[in-house]
Amino acid sequence: MASPIGAPFVEKPRPKRPLEQGWVIRLAGAGLVLSIVAVVVICLVSFAGGFQDTVKVIVASPRAGLVMDKDAKVKIRGVEIGHVAAITDTTDGARIELAIDPDKLKMVPANAGVDINSTTVFGAKYINFTEPQSPSSDSLKAGSVVQAGAVTVEFNTLFQHLNDVLAKVEPEKLNATLTALGQALEGRGDKIGQLLVDSDQFLKDINPSLPDLQRDLQTSVGVTNLYADVMPDLLRTTGNMTVTGGTLVDQQANLDRVLLNLVGLANDTGGVLKDNAQPLVTALDLLRPTAELLNEYNPTLYCLVVGAADALPVGNRIFGGDNPWVALNAGFMPGGTPYSYPKDLPKVNATGGSHCEGVLDRVPGSHANYLVTDTTEGEVWVPPMSTTLNGPRVFQMLFAGLPGVPNP
Repeated sequence: MASPIGAPFVEKPRPKRPLEQGWVIRLAGAGLVLSIVAVVVICLVSFAGGFQDTVKVIVASPRAGLVMDKDAKVKIRGVEIGHVAAITDTTDGARIELAIDPDKLKMVPANAGVDINSTTVFGAKYINFTEPQSPSSDSLKAGSVVQAGAVTVEFNTLFQHLNDVLAKVEPEKLNATLTALGQALEGRGDKIGQLLVDSDQFLKDINPSLPDLQRDLQTSVGVTNLYADVMPDLLRTTGNMTVTGGTLVDQQANLDRVLLNLVGLANDTGGVLKDNAQPLVTALDLLRPTAELLNEYNPTLYCLVVGAADALPVGNRIFGGDNPWVALNAGFMPGGTPYSYPKDLPKVNATGGSHCEGVLDRVPGSHANYLVTDTTEGEVWVPPMSTTLNGPRVFQMLFAGLPGVPNP
């Protein structure tokens, strides 16, 4: 249609066909669906930790427990640091793979332990890292294998063990045992209650002594180790005693005869000792001073023998014993004053026991101390320097003062 003269020409939009409108709607719907699916997938992956950077740590445990599931929490000091990624059964127990946040892994010491605990009695289990008394300055590394120390026991495990025990017990015997136990406890409730109260008080009294008991047990380790070391010797001694006991049993007839002879000897000896008891006591009393004196001077013999043995080489050199001759130094000395009675009577009054000073412990070049004893009349002996002629006879020196014997 032509426009009026002088008016601008405007082209009207051409209407779309129905087929083109259908493709646009389909594309918009597909884009919306894909967007929704992408959002859901991203949420699921984010919820499953797919966008989290984690490191792997392995826990080796005797068992994982019946309520240990994948995605169980991993904690230390009550703080969640990761989750369980996988659980694999092995011949030695369970292998639990943990996915832990690398930043939070620095909170776990290298020597940390692992326990598998549960939140409640019937609750799900979780992995709990425990700190030792002396935590390491290094943190746990990725890929480390940690041995689990304890796993919480579930009630169904207890019931299973109880069921296994009951399966081995005969019902009639169990019934008889429970009946006897019921009859034994019947009417004794007050006494049992008092026993429990007394036991509680006893435990309260003994509780403060537990550290001392623990210290005593630790101290007894050395004694028990000593017993363990000497146990083979003790067993060998016990075996020897068994042999000795068997020998005594085999020779019991001869042993009886020996005992009878000993009884007869004791009877005879008893009669002899009874008749001579007082003379024996008197003789022992008389021997007491002599025995005490001998005991006081008993080191003298040892001192004499050892001292003579030590001085023998010196004596050999003095007298020429080291050579094929004998060295002598001969000379004449004037005769001394003859023996005079009672002036020259010997005096033996030395006391104080043995004196070995300078005999066994003499230092070469030193001189022994001069020991003064009460064995003279108080005069120091001086070698005679004059000659005496016509001295008394031997008879006079020995028997002077007797009737018919003149004094010298």
